[in-house]
Amino acid sequence: MSVETFDTHQGGHMLDASGVKRPAVAVMCEAGALFDVRYPPSGWERPMGLGAEYPLVQSGVHKGRPRHKYVVRADTEQVLGLHSHAYPETRGGYRFLADIADTTFPNSTVACTLFGVGEKVAVVQRLGEAIDLGDGDWIHPEILWTSSFNGKWATAAHNSTVRFVCQNQIVNSHSLLKVRHTVNHDNLVEMRASILEKAIYRAESIANMARILKDQTYTNGQFSDLINTLIPKNYKDQSVQTFRLASRKHDALWDYWCKERDRDQTVGPNRWQAYNAVQGAEQHVINSTVRRQVKPERALEKAINGKTPLADGAMRVLYKGEG
Repeated sequence: MSVETFDTHQGGHMLDASGVKRPAVAVMCEAGALFDVRYPPSGWERPMGLGAEYPLVQSGVHKGRPRHKYVVRADTEQVLGLHSHAYPETRGGYRFLADIADTTFPNSTVACTLFGVGEKVAVVQRLGEAIDLGDGDWIHPEILWTSSFNGKWATAAHNSTVRFVCQNQIVNSHSLLKVRHTVNHDNLVEMRASILEKAIYRAESIANMARILKDQTYTNGQFSDLINTLIPKNYKDQSVQTFRLASRKHDALWDYWCKERDRDQTVGPNRWQAYNAVQGAEQHVINSTVRRQVKPERALEKAINGKTPLADGAMRVLYKGEG
């Protein structure tokens, strides 16, 4: 059995990260994330060509201003969001996020993903040094910056950890901090130490957990019990569609378990490999597949939104002893 590498892994990195650290502005420009935006007021056309009507704020400091406004891409005229009059306006698309990332951790950005037509964006920065788990297994702390023009994501920093051997990415859906679009340079510099400390602490925590799990053997029978717990499959009690969907998920989990189990013949099958099999299958196949088409950005979106029930369930069983 050949050893999985970055190039041979079926799913690749969620964000197609090259591993080369560069300025965020360069990476985001290549991803098409630095488009300009405009903020036209929300209204409607009067009948018989009598012009447009815009509901206005009736009182307060914003009296007389349009009550709502759109966020529209200046290059394509596509609507990205609809907000109240108080929504802060920025220029240069997500340029403010590039400035935040480059001020906080210069020349550390490895990837950027733009969602839809630009409603949301995620940027990855790789921090510190890689952590050796032994047996050719390494993880690296990262920061995942998110923002959006549709209001779904706040501008925030999330902990993330990438495992090099299979490019699995473990994202913490709870943000480290949220920042305003207009945050100033001095505040970003002050936040840098705190973000770095928390990112490295989480990576070290994952490393400690991994070493504990690696010392505990895990058999095919135990893995079978695990996936049956995570995804019940019983043709007698389930509809045909539900049973088939469960079967496809079982197949993906078994495929990734075999890859993890056989990746290094000098290491016996263990709980760390079982966790990564589940987490990898969920990330690269189950959460990435829409109507038989693989869309890696969908898995990243689910991870940021905390919708990784299989990986979370596997962690509870394998590490915390639940279930």
